Amino acid sequence: MGNLEGRQVAALVCFDSFGKTAMNLLRVARRDGAATSLHLMELPGRKLSRRQVLEIRRIDPRTSIHQHDWAALKELRAKLADLDALVLGLDGRRTREVHLLLQAAWTDQSCRPVLVSAYPGILFRHQIEGMLDRSGVDLLCLNHEGDAQLYRQACAAMGLGSGNAEVTGLPILWSLEPRLQVPEASCFVFFEQPSVPDNPIQRKYLGRRLAELARAWPGHKVIFKPRTSKVEATLHRQHGEMASLIEKLSRRIPNLQISYKPSLSLLKQCGCAITVSSTAAMEAMAMGVSTRIVCDLGVNETLGNHYFVESGALADFDSIIRDPFTPCHDQGWTGRQGHCVEGDKLFLAALKRQLEHPPQAAPVAGNIGPAGWGSQAWQTYALARGGRRMLSSAGARSKLVASHRGLNLLRRARQGLVGLWGLERLFKGR
Repeated sequence: MGNLEGRQVAALVCFDSFGKTAMNLLRVARRDGAATSLHLMELPGRKLSRRQVLEIRRIDPRTSIHQHDWAALKELRAKLADLDALVLGLDGRRTREVHLLLQAAWTDQSCRPVLVSAYPGILFRHQIEGMLDRSGVDLLCLNHEGDAQLYRQACAAMGLGSGNAEVTGLPILWSLEPRLQVPEASCFVFFEQPSVPDNPIQRKYLGRRLAELARAWPGHKVIFKPRTSKVEATLHRQHGEMASLIEKLSRRIPNLQISYKPSLSLLKQCGCAITVSSTAAMEAMAMGVSTRIVCDLGVNETLGNHYFVESGALADFDSIIRDPFTPCHDQGWTGRQGHCVEGDKLFLAALKRQLEHPPQAAPVAGNIGPAGWGSQAWQTYALARGGRRMLSSAGARSKLVASHRGLNLLRRARQGLVGLWGLERLFKGR
């Protein structure tokens, strides 16, 4: 019998990547005796496909999945408020929104659920923003000590405590172990990302180089793994040019293929994993698969491959074609950046510590959020001028965008007609 026997632990998630991460947390809690469930909140126009839901379910089939429309959250919050612990598997803006909704449901309770948050992948942009969006949770699971140090520095600069942070590693890596042997008929797998790279010419270049790789190694399959299919939703913008290009090229190159199988299934037969900056690279390295981070397009924050500069895995396509199967990544770096073999135990211990002293549900003056979202004066002002949506979105949906719509139209017209620059200056009052 586990120490969580009789505890109720649930997760509130949107998007498939957050669902997989939350399900890994729930699996650990269930194995220790907790009753677990996952609430998949579906956003308008972004319903997950059956395949995506099955991949989430496969992580822990004994945890029930309940699907709801996002609009049903207000009715669901009373049920969530009675839990022992709640995992928020949400992006930063929706974490804020749910925090405010739940806070309103806690007002009549002496204690509330322990709130937990974790990341579904590596953090290579907007790190401080994302962590402070989640700063109101009781247990913030971070990937590695570098992330934790950055969070501590940000909290210290604002005069806040950072004791809610715990380094647990990436939850999707907890159960991964190195392969005992490399498959004889190993394949190449390129893991696509929805908006990396962003430029269509760059994506076309990568597709062409994958075709060259397939021609150079005709005895090995070169598999293109799209992030999502055309009918599936994702958190990021989706570009379909690469999949369409690969589909056309595969008609002439028989060993060039597209596969929608789960990443882990592909990695089991993979001899070389290739990507620009996907979290799948971390999974590949954790399994001991030869991994290459593409640097043909440069190394920078926009591509996200700067995250891997010390991994030893950066390579251009010419070098990949020459020697793809020799592992070159630094296993020590992988351990320092998110592959925490004891991460599940660290998470479980931290959760139990939080449950020993349930957080109090004291009402917050003015119904504002945690101090990590900004000063009390600012939050009060934001609520009065823009309402709860202004506070939950951190101002991302500013009315300034609408007020500049006419000026933007004028700029576009000016590009087609000579001489309108003076009219624009007149509108600006210059």
